[in-house]
Amino acid sequence: MNARCAWISGSPLTKQAVCANMRRLVDGGVAGRIACPPSRHQSNQSAREVEKFSVFARTWWNARSNPLVGMNPVRVSFIGGMASQLMQSPPHKPLNEMRVLDVGSGGGLLTESLSRLGATLVVGLDASEQVVQAARAHSFHFNSKLLQSAVEYHGGTTVEQFATQWKEKQLFDVVTCLEVIEHVPEPESLLRAAVSLLKPNGILFVSTINRTLKSYGLAILAAEYLTGKVPPGTHDWSQFRSPDEVDRMVCGDLASMKPIDRRGMVLNPPFVNMDWRLCNEDTDVNWIAAYQREENRRDTA
Repeated sequence: MNARCAWISGSPLTKQAVCANMRRLVDGGVAGRIACPPSRHQSNQSAREVEKFSVFARTWWNARSNPLVGMNPVRVSFIGGMASQLMQSPPHKPLNEMRVLDVGSGGGLLTESLSRLGATLVVGLDASEQVVQAARAHSFHFNSKLLQSAVEYHGGTTVEQFATQWKEKQLFDVVTCLEVIEHVPEPESLLRAAVSLLKPNGILFVSTINRTLKSYGLAILAAEYLTGKVPPGTHDWSQFRSPDEVDRMVCGDLASMKPIDRRGMVLNPPFVNMDWRLCNEDTDVNWIAAYQREENRRDTA
């Protein structure tokens, strides 16, 4: 193993473990720029991760047990604003007449929100069949009656498999991969499959957690162990990705893809309220970005 790569496990937290991990973070190099070797998995899903999130299926929409409930409005705000700007769609219906794919849709938080923004079709995709069943059930909930577009869910499959199955069908105007790449063995494979499902001029949205000292302190120590907002072991710091790393994964040798915008997602104090806002400067922990597939450019790889 590369000595400059800090691998932090979800093992029980002790004072000695915290001190050891912090030393490894500091010794590993500049925070957010530590290069970790990619994994090599034939199936781009982790049975442990799928099982972990399947357990949350029944409480997915509970704001007390799922921080994504509080984060969702700022994610939707960023997606809607960028779509309206880039697609010249009405601000009150930023996804007007569009087809949308939500990769890692979980229990349908984002999927349902996107369906209210004018899309003709929103497809939710997740590796866990259990959370997809929860999403389907919630779509019949009283509070979901405002769904304005067709919504369909695909569970128990990866986006790579879905891309193969979907190749004869119409592509998507918008693809979202929010809070998912830190939970798969091959994030670049997932992102490339997502790009392959985009129409020309289509927009890819990605959000994840940056790999910094600050994110270890807030997203793991504080969120998982001090406040209990997230179950211990939910995150693996070595799977966090910096904005520059994701830029390379999405664009890299793809001439057709270009980064458009990037924002941090920051908690307002008091932090236990899970009240989030978009921030232009602070991408040290949670962040979200938009990429667009250019119409007249061809990829060389």
